[in-house]
Amino acid sequence: MLLPAKMPKALVLGLAFIMGFTMDVFADSYGIHTAATVLLAYIRPYVLSLVSIKGGEDLEAISIKQLRFGRFFTYSGILCVVHHFTLFYLEAFRWSELIDTFGRALLSTVVSLLLILVIESIRSNTLKR
Repeated sequence: MLLPAKMPKALVLGLAFIMGFTMDVFADSYGIHTAATVLLAYIRPYVLSLVSIKGGEDLEAISIKQLRFGRFFTYSGILCVVHHFTLFYLEAFRWSELIDTFGRALLSTVVSLLLILVIESIRSNTLKR
């Protein structure tokens, strides 16, 4: 999520694959982390174009400082919901558990967003010094 906006899409997809595959190897989860992470990397430029003024071309880095709080929250929120829903739905893989899966994804997104905002706030304060 926080990779530079101008990084080539193929590189972002490759890094997402490697990171997801690494999680799958250690979690023994048969590719669900890889699928969710690659999907996140694939939709990242589109979400970035929704929240930034010039489609992300004007951004040096993706941070609260660059995007401001509202846009950063929207960007992180959309990507977290998509990632968590994909991950949990591939894990359950049943239509009968769709509502439960969506609830788990929303709850995990809330917790993830809180952690992302806290870490990003600490990170941006450290960079100011």
